[in-house]
Order: sequence, then structure tokens, then C-alpha cells
Amino acid sequence: MSLLSRITSYSAKPALAGAWGVVTYGELAGMIAAARQSLAQLKLDRPTAFGLVGEHGPASAAWLLALAEAGHFVAPLSGNVAEHPAKLALINAQWIVVAEAKAAKLLPRVDEPSAHPLFAQLRAAGAAGLVLFSSGTSGTPKAMVHDFGKLLASYDARHESDLPLLALLGFDHIGGLNTLFNALASGALLVVPPSRAPADVATAIARHRVAILPASPTFLNLLLAADVLADLASLRVITYGTEPMPESLLHRLKAALPRVRFIQTFGTSETGISRTESPDAGSTFLRFEDPALEWKVVDDELWLRSRTQIAGYLNASNERFTADGWFRTGDRVEKGPHGTLRILGRLGESINVGGEKLMPAEVESVVLTVPGVTDCRVRGETHPLTGQTVAVDVVSFTSDQEALRAAIRIACRERLARHKIPTRVTFVPSVSGERMKKVR
Repeated sequence: MSLLSRITSYSAKPALAGAWGVVTYGELAGMIAAARQSLAQLKLDRPTAFGLVGEHGPASAAWLLALAEAGHFVAPLSGNVAEHPAKLALINAQWIVVAEAKAAKLLPRVDEPSAHPLFAQLRAAGAAGLVLFSSGTSGTPKAMVHDFGKLLASYDARHESDLPLLALLGFDHIGGLNTLFNALASGALLVVPPSRAPADVATAIARHRVAILPASPTFLNLLLAADVLADLASLRVITYGTEPMPESLLHRLKAALPRVRFIQTFGTSETGISRTESPDAGSTFLRFEDPALEWKVVDDELWLRSRTQIAGYLNASNERFTADGWFRTGDRVEKGPHGTLRILGRLGESINVGGEKLMPAEVESVVLTVPGVTDCRVRGETHPLTGQTVAVDVVSFTSDQEALRAAIRIACRERLARHKIPTRVTFVPSVSGERMKKVR
């Protein structure tokens, strides 16, 4: 059954909850029909590029699905129109949909639709397009074009569920869209918090008895530090991804939330989110369990080939794709037993100390075990003799920073090889912002 058919069939069940109240699946189906009618009134004679500006909400979801159904090309963009002139120009958006809660308005932008070869390729195949942008932390954001119909079809086999989910990752993020489509395909309630602040998220979880929380390790660490565990009693599953999970953090999470099942996920904007499983509850290894995905490891780098991977980039070469369709993820991995993998980090994040390489997550996992450390970020610093040296930024509320600095160095000396021991420990107010910028 298609996603639109499922939405209609769920009828009276609650679909989305947020500051606007609760919208049922029947109401969402009505909003999709209204968006469909608005599109018909435009009398477009060919598939057209749309910018869809908004956040998770009923109007955003309705327009996203209506545009897919009509065969158009759509770029979901968080925030407001003024933030995205370059992205709207890149896709040559002929129309902009501004969605807020239950309402949306159409704004004309240009007269002629985009003639980009990738759009022409999808247009010739009768396929809708979904355009996602990378974070742009290493340069200009890349615009990735998915066959939208093929991506939506990957959710057709979802079973109905009554377990509410929380929307934490952005509306313009592959992980955020995966949460949305999973919820709608299974007939579950998707809860949208008023902000991504830990206190607001915890309050939304308690109010709607959220059972499933997709999050990053960074955010989960912030939840632990925010002293909101009493509000998380309804949680049954936490899925985590977008960055490596330090083993020490996973152990702290399991101790704090013993009734919760932790599942590591993996995905990229280029290949979609893949189904995975963990060999055991406390493991940071994962195993791909997805018939739509192939994988292999080449020179410690994870390569993927999936049925839902992008048609290409609008503004970049396809050099990360091989001639036979493999995508070089840029993720350094470690092979484990029985076909498992552990994500160590991005290849570009490795630190080279006198020819000895290490990944930041190795050191972060140790530093996070030291009492008094709330959060940390390990990075490489230039060194005249060894090329690089290890530095760590630490978030802590202790009044005795020198004692904590000494405790960090002792812990690292006891558990790490000499070249991995930080030579500089700096106390900072926050590292979460820097971590979030690196999320794909």
C-alpha cells in the first residue's frame, strides 16, 4: 500500500502533535487534498521545481507529499525564505511554498522551470524529485537529487504501529524525513517539540508518552546533563546515528535508561537511511539488515550501493560514485565479527601524531568517563615536531578545573597509547554546536 493510501486508511488516528495541537490522519489527508487542488489551479504544463520552506508540521508534510504525487521537484528548507536565496536559485525554484503549522502560502519566484539535466532525466522517467542539501561545513552545500517516488516506495512495507515518535532531526535532513515517513507509513503519532532544547524535548516526550526517540549521541549526552530523566519514562527505543557513539556514553545511557532499547542506525543523504541491528545491547558495532543495500570496506572506508541512492548532484561532480554505482561514504570503519562494523569517524577527522593515526572518538570515549566531564570534543592541533598533537575541549561545571585536568590526563595515560594522550585540555562553555555542524 502506498504512503498516501496508508494515510487515508488511518483516518481517525492522531498523526502529528505540536504547538498547533493534534492533527489526525483524516485531517492530514484533507490538507493533502487541498494542496493537490492548489497545485491544479497553477495549471503547470510540466514538472516544476518548488522550494518548501518550513519545519516539521501538518502543512509541510501535506505539501511535501502532494508535490511528490504530482511529479514535481521539491527542496525542503528549514527556517525562512530569506535564509535560502542561493539554494532557491540553484534549483531555479519557480514557486516557493511557505508552510507554518496548519497553513501554507504559495509565492511565485521565476517564470521558467529549471532545465538542469538531472531534472530533465527524472522528468523523462516520469519521476518526482527530492533535493537535499549537505550541511556545507566543508564548503558550498551540495545539492543531491533523489528519485522521490523510489524513496517513498521504500516505506511501503512498514507495519502499523501505535508507538509515538519524536521529530528531532530537521525537516531538511535525510534523518528527519526518515522519521516523518516512518511515522506516516506506520500510522504512528509524530510529536514535534517546540524547540530542540533538552528541556522542551523532554516535556514533549512526557506529555505525549513518546516511545521512540531518534537522536544523535551529542543530543543524548545533552539530555543526560539536563537532569530530565523523570520525563523520559515512556521511552522504549532510542535510535542513534549521524556521528560515532562513544562506548562510555552508551554505557552511561543504558545505566540511566535501563528499560530503553538502543539501536544504532546508519545513513547518508546520498544513499538514504538503511535498516541495521546491533549484535548486543551494549555494542557500538552494527550489522546492515537491508535487502536494498550492498556494502563493502575498501582501505578502511565504507562503500555503499543502494536502491534509494541519489541520481546525482546539481552542483558537484559525481566523483564519489564509482562507475558501477558504489558510493564512497568517507566514513572510516572497523570490521567486527559476523559481518558487523563500527563507525570510527570521518576519514578527514583522523589525527596524525608522528605517523600514528587515531580517531577523535577513541579519546572522547575515555574523557567522557572522567567524573565531572559533561561533554568534550577532541581535535588535532599543529605541532612542529610530530605534525599534529591531540587537544581536547571539555565542558564541565566543576569549580576545580586543575584537578579535573589532572584526572583527565591520568585516565588517558591508563587507557590510551602514548600518542593518543591529549597534550592540551581546554575548558569551554559548549561543544554541541561544533558537533552539530558536522552532522551529515
